[in-house]
Amino acid sequence: MNVRYFQRGIAIAVGSVLIAASAPAQTVSPAATEHPAATVRLTLDEAVRRAVENNPDLAIVRLGTEVEAARVGESRGAYAPVFSTAFGRTGNVAPPSNFLLGDSGVDVNDWFSSTGVRQRLPLGGGTWSASWDSSRTTTNNPITSFDPALQAGFQLAVSQPLLRDRRVDSARYQYVIAKRNQQSSELRFRESAVQTIAAVKQAYWTLKATRANVTVQQRSLQLAEELARQTKIRVEAGQIPPLDLVQAEAEVAQRRENLIRANTGDGDSEDRLRRLIMDPADASFWRTHLDPIEEPMGRGELPDIDTVVEKALGQRLDVSRASLDLENAKATVEFLDNQRLPDVRLETSYRGNGLAGSQFIRSGGFPGVITGARSRSFGDALGQAFGPDYPAWSVGVTVNYALGRSFEEASRARAEVERRQDAQRISSLRLEAAETIRQSGREIRSTAERIDAARAGATLAEQRVEAEQRRYDAGLSTTFLVTQAQRDLLQAQVNLLQTTLDYESSVVNFEAVQQAPAGIAGDALAVRGSSVVLVPTPTPRGLFRQGSGGGF
Repeated sequence: MNVRYFQRGIAIAVGSVLIAASAPAQTVSPAATEHPAATVRLTLDEAVRRAVENNPDLAIVRLGTEVEAARVGESRGAYAPVFSTAFGRTGNVAPPSNFLLGDSGVDVNDWFSSTGVRQRLPLGGGTWSASWDSSRTTTNNPITSFDPALQAGFQLAVSQPLLRDRRVDSARYQYVIAKRNQQSSELRFRESAVQTIAAVKQAYWTLKATRANVTVQQRSLQLAEELARQTKIRVEAGQIPPLDLVQAEAEVAQRRENLIRANTGDGDSEDRLRRLIMDPADASFWRTHLDPIEEPMGRGELPDIDTVVEKALGQRLDVSRASLDLENAKATVEFLDNQRLPDVRLETSYRGNGLAGSQFIRSGGFPGVITGARSRSFGDALGQAFGPDYPAWSVGVTVNYALGRSFEEASRARAEVERRQDAQRISSLRLEAAETIRQSGREIRSTAERIDAARAGATLAEQRVEAEQRRYDAGLSTTFLVTQAQRDLLQAQVNLLQTTLDYESSVVNFEAVQQAPAGIAGDALAVRGSSVVLVPTPTPRGLFRQGSGGGF
């Protein structure tokens, strides 16, 4: 094997940026030979698609958006109408309390039912209720007028806050926060997706680089073995001392170790890419050999960093999430401001009552003598309940106000500090984003220039190896000098590979940091939204003087 053959293999491996050479003497890496039947030819788009579909860490964040959507549904449940009903029977025997009852107790038996609907209003913070009740009562009380007595009643009531809770109450506050948290979780998922895709691209190009490095190390080993073979022939012919053969064989051992390390790095790189794109349910995927077939686009146009920064600051997902956090903080301050107001409520109600059953007809003085009975149906009671016969209504205002420094005032002071913190956090994120983007843009320029320098160094190293090999063939050079030239060529080619990988990585990173901060994808970005607290719907019943009997 001559030097030109080695140079041609290196040129194919490195000149195509990060691909394995296709020369006839190329050997396949162990990762490919262990499972030759299970090979996936993978483009970059396919790797990204598999990651979006299969990556479990990204799925965690995606499910977080569903959690936040469920919290929105929980908070909206505060406005759902609440239906309630009750029915039962009671019996009560009371001791006699006046002379008309004699020695007998008063036995009262009831069948009763009550049904109602109440709801919190999404505007204004008020609540309304509509309820219906009925009963059938029997008694042995001698002064009763009905036995059995059929009663019916229908009531409408509204409670409307006038100061506190009118503009915003607990239910509306929770709903607004839950909606913003849902938007934040969607932005967080997009942020995680950007970082996952960037990680996949980085892993893809790293695998390309490690595959090319394996090829470089194989070629270097073959060249060292060829030099050792030629040296052995010359030692046996007495042309050079045996020490040169020892040196050549030691170089072969060193380059064989380098190849082992390169194969190990190739396996690690393949596993990193598998981890990002594999389906966790498919255990056989770990045994699948990945063949990255995508070719890099090569050096592109250098970015205008100032223009990119100005545009990217309005698109950064972490800044958008911080802005939603600031809006939530403002909503908290507004809510607590409202909670410091007096609790002034307008309470109104209207109730219609009806009474029917078997009505006793009496004559004479009190309590009179029962001379007959008149029966009224339950329909008569219903007509009275929905008519103007026996109305009961109320209109009033209630006022409640905490004296001294209230819990809401202390909470409002804390919330105001947190609002200012969120505002400063946005400023900090914008500065950090600008710095990161500018640094990433300079990295593209730097690595692009380094590629030119590394390529020039590799070309000069190739020329030196070729010249040294010709001198060695003519007996004008030594094994040591040829070996040193080969080492320099190997290092130059590896440097070119690393520089090319650095350029591709900087391009990927520059694209990613325009949308999201650099970081790892996965559960570290999972949503941690606030919990929704159940806010029961109160039942307005109107405002009546105690003991007046106007209410239920």
